Amino acid sequence: MRTEILTIGSELTSGATVNTNAAYLARRLAEAGFPCARQVAVPDEREPLVEALRQALPRCELLVTTGGLGPTFDDITMAAVAEAVQRPLVYVPSAAAAIRRFYTRRHRRLQRAALRQAYLPRGAVPLPNPLGTAPGIWLPLDGMVLVALPGVPRELHAILDRHVLPRLRRLAPSRILEGRTLRTVGIVELAIEAALRRIRIPPSVSVGLYPHLRAVDVRLTATGRSRGEARGALATVEAALRKALGAAVYGTDEETLEGVLGAQLVRRRKTLAVAESCTGGLLAARITDAPGSSRYFLGAVVAYHNDVKRRSLGVPAATLARHGAVSAQVAKQMAQGVRRLAGSDMGMAVTGVAGPSGGTRRKPVGLVYVGLADGRRTLSRRYQFFGDRSAVRAQAVQLALDWLRRCLAAGPAAAHPHRLSSASGLRAGGGGPPLRLPVPCPARQTGVTRGHSVARPPGRCSAGRRVPARSERARATSRARALAAARRFPAGGA
Repeated sequence: MRTEILTIGSELTSGATVNTNAAYLARRLAEAGFPCARQVAVPDEREPLVEALRQALPRCELLVTTGGLGPTFDDITMAAVAEAVQRPLVYVPSAAAAIRRFYTRRHRRLQRAALRQAYLPRGAVPLPNPLGTAPGIWLPLDGMVLVALPGVPRELHAILDRHVLPRLRRLAPSRILEGRTLRTVGIVELAIEAALRRIRIPPSVSVGLYPHLRAVDVRLTATGRSRGEARGALATVEAALRKALGAAVYGTDEETLEGVLGAQLVRRRKTLAVAESCTGGLLAARITDAPGSSRYFLGAVVAYHNDVKRRSLGVPAATLARHGAVSAQVAKQMAQGVRRLAGSDMGMAVTGVAGPSGGTRRKPVGLVYVGLADGRRTLSRRYQFFGDRSAVRAQAVQLALDWLRRCLAAGPAAAHPHRLSSASGLRAGGGGPPLRLPVPCPARQTGVTRGHSVARPPGRCSAGRRVPARSERARATSRARALAAARRFPAGGA
C-alpha cells in the first residue's frame, strides 16, 4: 500500500519543534510492512491543511495524519478532514463517554470545550486514547484508509500500538513480516556495510542502517508466506551478522546500552559507583535511566573542581600538579577514590575537555580519559572526540558505558577499538565472581607501558614484586607477548 504521513502543527513548520512524530511513524509503519513514500508538514491553518489532504487522498492508499485533534481553537484537523472528504462532522456518543470517563477518573471537572473532540467525520471509527481526551480516527474511503492521530507523542504511540497496527496487519493478512533490530555501539556504518557485503542476504530480507551518536541500529525485516518462513530467514541473517559484528552488538529492539549493562552487573553480583568531571552527572543519569538500577548502582560524585577531586576522591595534589586534571593518572585515581568512598565492587571515572574553550595543543578540546577500577587493577582509556560540547559529553558517556559492558562480558583485552593505557594493582575486594582486567604482561626485566619500553629492576615485575627465575625461552616468550599487546593497544585517541 502506498503510504504517506501528514504532520500538522505550526511549531513544526516554523522549526520551533523537531518533527519526531514523523520519524517514529515512518519507522513503525515500515516495520509493519507499510513503508512511507512521502512526508508532508503543514501549519495549523485550515486552507493549507485542506489542500494537503486533497492532494494526498487520491495519491495514496494509506494516509496517516498526526496533530490538531485537541479541544483548542487551533485544533482544526477534524474539520479539515471533513471538508476534504466532503462528509459532515457528527456527534459520536462513545467518544463523548470516553472523554467523560477521562475527567471522572482524574477527579477533574469536565470542560465543555473537551466535548468538541467527540465530533468526528461521518463513517469514522473512533480509536480510544488511553492517555488523553482526543480520540484518533480510522476512516475508510474509496480504495484507501485515512488515520488521524493526536500530536502528543505518548498518546500517538499508545493508539498506534493498540489500535492502528493491529488493523493494518489485518488489511494484508497474506503478507507475513518479522522484524528485528540489532543495536550496535562503537562501530561505524561503513564497517557494518562491509560486513553485510560478506553475508549472503536473501531477497526476502531487507536491511536498514540507522546511525546515532557512536551507535548504529541495524533493522532486519523478513517477509514470507508463513510466519515460520519469515522467522527462519530472519534468524539466518541475524546469526551471520552477529558473528560478523561480534561484541559491537549489545542488544536488540528496545534494549538500551544502560539496561544491558545493568543486567550484566546484576548477573555478576557487582556494584558500581562513578566519578565525573567533564560529563557533570550525565554518566550517572544514563545508568539510572535503567529501571531497578538501585540493585547495582551505589552513587556518583561530580568532582568538577580539583579541590573536590582531592578532598572527596583522594586524588593526590602532586598528581594533579604533575599531570593535570585531564590525564590517565587522574582518571585512575578518581576511579579508585569513588570505589573506596562508595564501597562498591567497581569504580568508573570520566575526566576531559568538553569545550568549547579550555583546550591546548597537548590537550585539545574533545580529549577524554576514562578510568576503571575493580579492586585488582585500575585501567584507563584515552579518547579524542569531535563536535560541540554536548556531543563530546554524550560520546564520552556512550563509550564509557560500552567499555564497562565489554569488560564485564569478556575483559578489556577482548574489547573493541578503545585505547588501553597502563594499570596498577589494587587490593582484592567485592563479591561475586572476580572480574579480571588483563593488561600486557611485562617481561621480567623489560616492561611495556603505553607503547614504549621501561626498564624494570632484575627479578621484579611491573608492580615491584619479586618473580621466580625463568628460563631464557620463557623470558623471550613473555617479551614477545608484551610487545604484541602494546602494538594492539597503542596510546592515542579513539
